[in-house]
Amino acid sequence: MRNYWYLSLCGCYPQRSMSAQIAKRYTIVELTDEATPQEIDQYKLVLVGIGWFNDKHIQENIKRWLR
Repeated sequence: MRNYWYLSLCGCYPQRSMSAQIAKRYTIVELTDEATPQEIDQYKLVLVGIGWFNDKHIQENIKRWLR
């Protein structure tokens, strides 16, 4: 199963998300399929990777966006 990991820059997240890790300035969101363009605009979602959360490329992209 492919998991899509997004970084929500507004702190909100879609109701259909599998999990959400909420922080002060952002939220890390896991979806089972791609976000729609409306969701991307509404929640200010940024795709950080596809796969498991502990994958190296996902962790690097999260760190890059949070600098």
